[in-house]
Amino acid sequence: MLRIVPATQAKNNFGAILKRVYEGDECQIIERSGIPIAAIVSMSDLERLYPEKLKALPKLAVSAKRQRAWQKMMALLDKPGSEQFSEEEVEADVQKAIEEVRHGQGEP
Repeated sequence: MLRIVPATQAKNNFGAILKRVYEGDECQIIERSGIPIAAIVSMSDLERLYPEKLKALPKLAVSAKRQRAWQKMMALLDKPGSEQFSEEEVEADVQKAIEEVRHGQGEP
């Protein structure tokens, strides 16, 4: 999706714009006086547009992978029947797994 945002609005609502880009994979075109001057795109879009440049910055490539994983997970959670575990149960399982990995107790 593509959205045009005036520069003043972008400045005043930067956090909300970043959230729309990150969670909704929505490109934001920033304009000043009706002239497009910049774009804010998701990491997955940036990776698609400039794959060679991202290879030089491995931390950014990891971020793009993380974003795709997050979006896949959210899509799975939105499917009917995914409500079989409470948020508390999921959080407890995640915390347990993190502790196991940190202490070298995770499965190989």
